Amino acid sequence: MTTSNSKYTPVNHPLKLSLLTLSILGLVACGGGGGGSKSSSSSAQSSSTTSSSLASSSIPSSSSASSSSVPDEGMTLLKTDGNKWVKASGTQINLKGTNLGNWLVQEFWMMGQGGNGVHDQCTLEAELTKRFGYDEKERLIKVFRDNWIKERDWDQIKAFGFNVVRLPILWSVIEDEKNPKTLRADAWHYIDWSIAEAKKRGIYVILDLHGALGGQTPNDHTGCSGQNKYWSTPEYQERTKWLWEQIATRYKDEPVVAAYDPLNEPWGSTAEDMATRVLELYDVIRKIDDKHIIMLHSHYGSIDVYGDPATKGLTNVAFQLHPYPGLFGDRPGDTHYDVHRDWLKCGQNGLGGVCDWDKKITALKTPLLMGEFQPWQSAGLELGGKIGRATYDIFAGYNWASTSWSYKLVSIAGGQGKGTWGMVTNEINTSLDTGVGLITKASTWDCANWNSTFANACAKKATVINTNGTGTKHYYVVIKTGANGGANPDVTYDSISLKNNATNEEMLVNGGFGSGSGWTELTISGALNFDYNNTDASKQPTGGDGANLRITRPAGVTGEINGALYQQITLQAGQSYTFSGVFKDNGSVNTWAEIYLIEDAPVAGKDVVDNAGKVDFTTASAEQIEQLFKSYGDVGYDVHSGLAKWLVSSEHNDVFDYPEKPTNVTLVQTGTNVALTWTAIAGTDITYNVYRSSVAGVKGTLIGENLTVTAFADSGVSEEETYYYSVTAKNKIAEGYASNPVNTKLLFVAVPAKIEAEKYTSMSGVQLENTADAGGGQNVGHFETGDFIEFKIKTETAGNYSIDYRLATQTGSTGFEVLIDDVVVDTRAVEATGGWQTWVTKSSGTFALTAGNHTLRFRSLGKEWNINWFEIKKQ
Repeated sequence: MTTSNSKYTPVNHPLKLSLLTLSILGLVACGGGGGGSKSSSSSAQSSSTTSSSLASSSIPSSSSASSSSVPDEGMTLLKTDGNKWVKASGTQINLKGTNLGNWLVQEFWMMGQGGNGVHDQCTLEAELTKRFGYDEKERLIKVFRDNWIKERDWDQIKAFGFNVVRLPILWSVIEDEKNPKTLRADAWHYIDWSIAEAKKRGIYVILDLHGALGGQTPNDHTGCSGQNKYWSTPEYQERTKWLWEQIATRYKDEPVVAAYDPLNEPWGSTAEDMATRVLELYDVIRKIDDKHIIMLHSHYGSIDVYGDPATKGLTNVAFQLHPYPGLFGDRPGDTHYDVHRDWLKCGQNGLGGVCDWDKKITALKTPLLMGEFQPWQSAGLELGGKIGRATYDIFAGYNWASTSWSYKLVSIAGGQGKGTWGMVTNEINTSLDTGVGLITKASTWDCANWNSTFANACAKKATVINTNGTGTKHYYVVIKTGANGGANPDVTYDSISLKNNATNEEMLVNGGFGSGSGWTELTISGALNFDYNNTDASKQPTGGDGANLRITRPAGVTGEINGALYQQITLQAGQSYTFSGVFKDNGSVNTWAEIYLIEDAPVAGKDVVDNAGKVDFTTASAEQIEQLFKSYGDVGYDVHSGLAKWLVSSEHNDVFDYPEKPTNVTLVQTGTNVALTWTAIAGTDITYNVYRSSVAGVKGTLIGENLTVTAFADSGVSEEETYYYSVTAKNKIAEGYASNPVNTKLLFVAVPAKIEAEKYTSMSGVQLENTADAGGGQNVGHFETGDFIEFKIKTETAGNYSIDYRLATQTGSTGFEVLIDDVVVDTRAVEATGGWQTWVTKSSGTFALTAGNHTLRFRSLGKEWNINWFEIKKQ
């Protein structure tokens, strides 16, 4: 899994990174505007662009999101003015909107489909062509596109208060795939229709080449997963230039087009290669169109490769970033609220998150588009709505345009849940058999650091299982666990039970584990390690008892891993059954845990999926496929009620009305006892929480809660460990930031020794994240220039020493320098290792060290590098 190491700016979405491993997600929700009622509004029938211009919609804000002090001039060509987006007159416009994902580029996780080798746009079109012929394939794809987005969707987008959409486009929507550099007969149909519908509602459109020919990343959102051939194929680069010539020629005078986005997430090569190709496309467009804004996409979380656009002679350009804070294991243990508060309110020190980006963008005097982001997923509808509104408003407060990912998703089960990835989804599907297929599920994308019962699982809650018909029925209970390449799953299960509600008879064998009796192992891809007798109490799910099942990655096994345990059971038709149990992710990242009840025996090498409600594109008739595609336009919507309310509300959004952090925290240690005091915080209904950690800069474990006094006593602490304490204040809205930490006596580590990077005694700017390196635990990352981590060490004897470093980076970095007592002893660049969690060990040269206590500091010279541990050796 790929994440950025820019502060609070993990990049890319779990679902867009690995479709096959993530055909495990649901969708989201609704309310307002379209009202959730079924609609028979027409589809994309018109390709006219001659509709009269309307005034752009007014977007509510905590202050004012649109400039209304002057008469509205209607929709004009947009341009840049310093770091602002402005209309022709120079009047600022704050663009707020969303992406129309899965429409002109399919992403199968967004429509609840896929299987048997059909998992993206390319495999679907290939299968339809093979089975029905090219013309019928074309007809069926048109049916899909005519129904995924209809007029009712444009009405709903307007009802959300939006004035811009980002339109992801696949290259073959425009270019005839059979005749290179030739326009399709209907090349402009859907784009023209989008512009016409947007114009009617005062909405701008950003044209986004989401899938370039050959693929600009290996990910499914390019239309064809596993390719990434754009960078190495001159023909594909030339045809992409031709494509943008056609787009620029057609829309050079169209005011509804806000900007051109030449390449979405062009991360399949180096930052330098990306800049070369993006600027190449800039030149192609500028020869035809000198009016429209052109986007300069970040390389993961960095725009440094472009330098200052003005000094490069670039005009009317804007940067683009795709921040997804908290969705990639970069904030293990933190709540949804904490993650987004830190991103939007700049973190504990007030310098990170959006403040860091504001500093960069202001210095470059160039606008910014937050082109994809997702603040409401799994937050709950009310909190998700409030954080969603705050995100849009705070971005606008910095003059940034913003388009969330994404407007619409459809799942088999339907319904809002706690909020998933879309603003609208389909109504709950009541036609499915209850309890059969996928019966419970959690994943680290739905809820990092889960520890729950099956009944409270974050992605799919276990419900009563009802069997229909007569006689006995044979099923298989399948416990499936897996993780993306580079991730180390560590999932435990216990107390698994399936009981007949009438007789209380237990239907499962050995659901409490202690051995593998009754269970059969299944390899789907890679390999898993099954420990049926895990007794590590720290891994025990809450509610478990005794030994449990622990599933991990075997040593030496790389790449995606996916496997299962299963056993056959016999149920009585007409009876109901209760399925229960507990499971825990133990800090896993990029990991899923799913339990199925299926009729067919599992087969090695074949994934276990819930096919209920799915269409098998390899066997379904053309009529069945057409029926599925038409259903996307007719299904009743369930609109995210929190977003529908808060995006257009004039009510004060109190989501970040938390109290100040406590001050004057003091610590007195007497042996194994610690006494804390602090100054009271002014406010109503203020209480305090106390946290303790063995890692500097980490809030740690809650040890005192809802205190009404300004003192706390801790006891039984080890005198052989340094502890860090912090205090927070709470009101009825939220918990505020932690106080500056205080600590017990700093202990010096005797060297030679191997030291975990997260055991620093002081730091600035960095973050911890779960590591996929051997041994698990956490690594330190998200370095920016000037950030540091510091350690206290001691040597018994003077001599020559060296350091081994355990390092990883996706992009490469200018690295860091090592200082001992403020003297530089090593300077190291970090070459790309193949991934953020692809680890290598590098060694320093020798340096002299005197006997005694020392301060060792890693000071970052660049950014985007990770360190897991280092080992100081005596030579």
